[in-house]
Amino acid sequence: MNRASRSRRALRALALWPETALRAAPGHTALLAVCVTVQAVAAPAQSFGLARLLDGVTAHDRPRISVGAAVIVAALLGVAVVNAFSLLLESGLYDRLHGHVHRELLRVNSLVPGIEHHEDPAVADRLSQVRDDVEDMAHSALYLMAPIATAVSTVTSLGLLASVHPLLLLVPLFGLARMWAATRAARLRQRSVEEGAARGRVHRELVRTAADPAHGIELRVFALRPFLLRRMERLAAELNGMQRTAFRRGGRAEALTVLAFGLLYAASVVFAVALAREGRITLGQVALVVTLTPAVQGIVASLANSMSTAGNMARVFGRYRWLRDYAEDAARRAPTGPAPTRLAEGIALRGVGFRYPSADRPALSGIDLDLPAGATVALVGENGAGKSTLVKLLAKLYSPTSGTITADGADLAAVAPDAWRARLSAGFQDFTRFEFTAGETIGVGDLPRLGDEPALRGAAARADAGPLLERLPDGLAQRLGKRFKDGADLSGGQWQRLALARAFLREGPLLLLLDEPTAALDPEAEHALFARFADASRAAARRTGGITLLVSHRFSTVRTADLIVVMEGGRITERGSHEELVAAGGRYAELFELQARAYR
Repeated sequence: MNRASRSRRALRALALWPETALRAAPGHTALLAVCVTVQAVAAPAQSFGLARLLDGVTAHDRPRISVGAAVIVAALLGVAVVNAFSLLLESGLYDRLHGHVHRELLRVNSLVPGIEHHEDPAVADRLSQVRDDVEDMAHSALYLMAPIATAVSTVTSLGLLASVHPLLLLVPLFGLARMWAATRAARLRQRSVEEGAARGRVHRELVRTAADPAHGIELRVFALRPFLLRRMERLAAELNGMQRTAFRRGGRAEALTVLAFGLLYAASVVFAVALAREGRITLGQVALVVTLTPAVQGIVASLANSMSTAGNMARVFGRYRWLRDYAEDAARRAPTGPAPTRLAEGIALRGVGFRYPSADRPALSGIDLDLPAGATVALVGENGAGKSTLVKLLAKLYSPTSGTITADGADLAAVAPDAWRARLSAGFQDFTRFEFTAGETIGVGDLPRLGDEPALRGAAARADAGPLLERLPDGLAQRLGKRFKDGADLSGGQWQRLALARAFLREGPLLLLLDEPTAALDPEAEHALFARFADASRAAARRTGGITLLVSHRFSTVRTADLIVVMEGGRITERGSHEELVAAGGRYAELFELQARAYR
């Protein structure tokens, strides 16, 4: 990418800076801009007032003394008033912008129809950086005020210095060297942050693991805390080393420019005194140079900081714009076709393959499979066989890298992902523990029925979660989760029953996906629940021709399925009914016998 393209990208990103603030809180942003303008004018105004006051005293000019005193008092009072008002504005502005940023990121993330982007390490690093940028984005309106104040101070101060002698403009102009040094230092620091993004992501994950109570048992049983601490310290040392190198490289130039600026300030004061001795300027103007030149140094520092802030905001909003463009492009490319309302023939996969981004081999290859309408189909196989990947393809969370998936002959690639998922329901081994009320935890499985108590209780009964609701003090209204004072703490099996109830809430799904949905339950409870799965499948089949696809590692549970599909190494190796597969004496028969022997 050439310099012009990079500049255009930076300008597009910077345009989002004020746009975000004005969209989130236009009134607060405008009023705070007025306040910082008053604050920026105050210091040069006081210097000007002092100059008028001194000239008035030396000349015994009362009107000039009055003007000088009035300017100083007005500047002091103005700063006092706007400082108090600014505190209120800043708090309100941050709150509004914080909420706006979170809502906007949620909206943008929801535009991406699948989850493939989470599997790409390069994209994952960028997403991690955007999440890290949230606080900077929430403070962006406050950061925006600094360049406004700096611009006002610069123009006012340059005008006053030029009124004394044009050569004094060399003082702030020399500040450009300091701005360059500060900008270069900020660029080096930011580069170190970007180069350490992957290490930072791993470090945060280790910190989360060490602090999460859910991992406390294993950390103690295996005495992992020292091991994690050493790894965290190593990563922190690597990150700190990268940052120290960047600070050292950028800091040398900054230190030299600060020293040179100090020498120039001293020279400007000597020059002003010389002019006064020659009678070319007044005592008040000397005072103006003496008081304003250090302020100019502060202004130059502010300019450097503003440039640094602008550079940082260009990167922050550049990453956000990238995410927004990425999501909007994914949404535009997503198909928009309608989903079928029932299945007459079923779902067919032909030559389906899938490879995860950056993976060295495909997760699925050459999948040819018919899922008949109204059937209960079981997927079995060892870990890593590709079962869960196939489930995600059927849910349109991923798109096949080869082959087609059709429903009654219509290619699912043309169906809108949201429309297709509205005709599905699912229960997963890695379910989400929604810490809402018990009713809401079930109800999110079909939002239009969130408040339908009979439907919620019916879904709970099908998941054998009815007794659990009865034991909860407030039933469906009971808040869940131990992080709340009034929240009920549930076991893993109880959370899983509620997740299953969520899967059973939607009426007549065309495809019910159950990916190891009872992993936290014992075999007897799983078998009883599978009988309910079968009943639900037959009911769905009568209404819509719906298919139930069950993934399980317990072979005794799936024996009543209409069709059993055995997967190994991303391929289908066997298929048929339980009786047919046992009679064939293949891998299924071998694994079934091994599991059966364990329960004898």
